[in-house]
Amino acid sequence: MKQKIINVLKTNYLIFAFWAVSLVIELTAVTVTGGKFFIRKPYIYLSIMLVFTAVMYSIKNQNGRFWFAFALLAFQFAVDLVFIIIYEMTDTIFDFSMLNLRKDGMAIIESLPINFVYVLVSGILLSAYVLFGRYFIKKVPKPPKPTKLPLALTAAAMACTLALHGVFAYVSHRNYDPSNTVTKLMRTDTSSYSDKGVLGNFIDELYKGAFFSKVKLGDTNELDDFIYSQVSPQTELFGVAKGYNVVTVLGESFEWFSFLTDAQKFPGGFDASEETLRKLYPNLYELYDSSVVMNNFHAREKTDISENLSIIGAYPTDKFTNYDYPKNTVVTSLARTLKAFDSSIAANSFHNGTASFYNRNEYLTRGLGFDSFTAADQMTQAGMPDYLWNGERNLDSDMVKTCADEMFPTDRRFYTYITTITQHGQYEPRENLKKYYDKLDEYGIATLPDERDKDYNIRKAFHTYVAAAMELDAAIGEINSELNERGLADKTILVLFGDHNAYYSSLSSEIKGITDGKYDSENYTDLYRVPLMIRVGNGNDFKEGGKYEERRTINKFTCTADILPTLYDLLGIKTYSNLLYGHSVFDETESVLYSRAYDVFLTDKVYFSSLNKIRYKAADADETYMNQVEKEATLLMQKVSHTNRIFYYDYLSGKKADEYYEKLKLLNS
Repeated sequence: MKQKIINVLKTNYLIFAFWAVSLVIELTAVTVTGGKFFIRKPYIYLSIMLVFTAVMYSIKNQNGRFWFAFALLAFQFAVDLVFIIIYEMTDTIFDFSMLNLRKDGMAIIESLPINFVYVLVSGILLSAYVLFGRYFIKKVPKPPKPTKLPLALTAAAMACTLALHGVFAYVSHRNYDPSNTVTKLMRTDTSSYSDKGVLGNFIDELYKGAFFSKVKLGDTNELDDFIYSQVSPQTELFGVAKGYNVVTVLGESFEWFSFLTDAQKFPGGFDASEETLRKLYPNLYELYDSSVVMNNFHAREKTDISENLSIIGAYPTDKFTNYDYPKNTVVTSLARTLKAFDSSIAANSFHNGTASFYNRNEYLTRGLGFDSFTAADQMTQAGMPDYLWNGERNLDSDMVKTCADEMFPTDRRFYTYITTITQHGQYEPRENLKKYYDKLDEYGIATLPDERDKDYNIRKAFHTYVAAAMELDAAIGEINSELNERGLADKTILVLFGDHNAYYSSLSSEIKGITDGKYDSENYTDLYRVPLMIRVGNGNDFKEGGKYEERRTINKFTCTADILPTLYDLLGIKTYSNLLYGHSVFDETESVLYSRAYDVFLTDKVYFSSLNKIRYKAADADETYMNQVEKEATLLMQKVSHTNRIFYYDYLSGKKADEYYEKLKLLNS
């Protein structure tokens, strides 16, 4: 018996070696992304391994087994590495809808953040497998010749394993219903690779996307009742900017430490006086001084989702609107709403990247109702310098200069949406920022240490980032100049906000001294605190001695979903608030942020994947506060559930869209 066991081990040593190497590669991938050297629910991963084992066992040649196993390990190494890169670039794990982003993936890459630990460990294991696997092939018994029964058993084992895999997927998602996202609040999964593993998550998401993503339309009478049952409250600032133009600027990766100094909040930021920084960033400070400043504004999304939230006030789960719903009629779009009241309004969008990125060239005009979308492709044809071809970022001040006539027309009211690109990571040195590097060096600001310094890479990234912020400052200066010269400044709302923190090169966490994913920091949620400034006209009503001086700084928790309700509030447009996730910043109600990209909930005091998985909780988040958070989060998820139904079936289109706008006009008559 002992000898038989030894013979079995010798004969199938490649299979055992394959299991060992594959397991360590997978656990290493989980460790570098989730910080845990284990998989909580390894069922799918193990089922995959059983299928591979059955195939290997059916191969009655050691050489064939060796090369088959090596191909599988190399494939696993490559797949895990891709998902690690995605995670380290975006801090998100794979979900099925990401497949829509595959053609955009390489367009945002300046340099690949290759994880050294994973590559080193996996490389050593693969090398060891090749070395020792080949060495022992001639020293071990050949597998027994195939017989009909073992082959049949192998096939049966494979079929059973695949069926079992399907059972695992069913059990995992049987209660998942995108038509009822309230269940997210009580789930127990971790939304990380430590939950199912990298390969397991990939396969699980394929099953989920293929079989469990259908949204049920449900009772349309209930849906209609929900849509029209709640009207947005009127704050004391309702209508103060009635008839104004609107200019919204999404600042890519824009953070407060772009131009502010605060040793407590940004210990790794500027070592300079405010007086000096005001000389380097005069336009950002001028906007800061004349705007309503949301001092507790948070964003935890990708650019396209933040863009949508600020334009339409909502976003479906498990889908990407730009790709999955490009032809939908999105009635809450500010462009469509303004046009419903005044068809002569010019609504135009501008982005300093390529036209097809995130499918903006189709979605923004067909879905959101903008008259036009202008990207760098058209701008360069009009004479704007193009730096995208060599891996740099275009200059946003060039964009404003090139498109000023379309951005700020003087013959009619307008809504202009500008998405910047200069502060987009990665933050490698750029030739077109040289004049800003020189200016920083002149003032002795953000200087680079010796290349051997342990902080060199982060200081290099910060050096480029704040130089890019000077370019954003120049773009804001161009906007101000154009509005003033055209006599439009007094009748224009100017919004500037950051779409997300500067996570590229781990810049945000390094500058703030808060490690992403380390929830023991007492101020963890500050990692996602970014700027939102809204200037109403010349801003005098909010300056010292102004009519609304007490409203100049908003300290309550606010998020990206609050931007559109705030604009409707200022413009004096009542809306159906169940279609909007947020609240006006001037209303007392505090929102709860739900991140579609990261599948988490966030306020300034708590960060959780569900109420059963609270990752961070501030000391002053008492029971009363948590009850309020649960109440607001439940309402938010009810809104998300109905939003999913509306988007999936393009419910508010055609006659339904006409009916919606008629009711909206009647509401505002």
